[in-house]
Amino acid sequence: MTASLTPMLFPELRTARWAYANLAAEAKNDPAVADASPNPLNDPVTCQRWVEALARKAGADFTFGGYMEPRDHLWREHYHHPDLMRHTAVDYNVPAGTTVVAPAQGRVLRVVRDASYGGWGGCVFIQLVTLYRGAGYCLVGHLAHAELPEPGAALEPGSFLGRVGEPQENGVWFPHLHLQCFDQTIYDRFAPILDGMDGYGPNDETINPHMPDPTDLGAGLHR
Repeated sequence: MTASLTPMLFPELRTARWAYANLAAEAKNDPAVADASPNPLNDPVTCQRWVEALARKAGADFTFGGYMEPRDHLWREHYHHPDLMRHTAVDYNVPAGTTVVAPAQGRVLRVVRDASYGGWGGCVFIQLVTLYRGAGYCLVGHLAHAELPEPGAALEPGSFLGRVGEPQENGVWFPHLHLQCFDQTIYDRFAPILDGMDGYGPNDETINPHMPDPTDLGAGLHR
């Protein structure tokens, strides 16, 4: 992905340089964090500095990635069971306070303000007007709790959704935006509340196709 494909979500970062980063692989290959205990990356301040250093190393301003990464080592000693650490979304590693807008036309289904450890923070569940790779829904997570849209609100590409949250309100994660797509099968499993949906799960080939790679949706591209 190039910078010209990414600004749909982040209008303030229209001229930013982006690089793909596999955080799971980077954590295994970095001697400073690979075998450290306690895991320093579970501290959001340390993790943000580490992620920012990866961007500088890549000659970029910001990084993105994470779809279907096995993150059992990256977040070891975190609350997830190691067998449930397949990341089902793409993360955009941008600072707290960054403005976030809708990537596509849709309707707000549910808005969550979750301050629990490992939780969603501010999260907006959206029903898409046009299917994206068979998925009719997406969620945007780890937002600040203020300024979120109301359920039922109609969205156009570029509609304001909120701002990236600080660790104390985004689940105690380092600041980033989590974008996840899912189809009717996944929606039916969690409806009508949706709050129990997670951004991690097993590496299950019967489930994975129901949560397609959202990277192009984040770039404003529908396929």
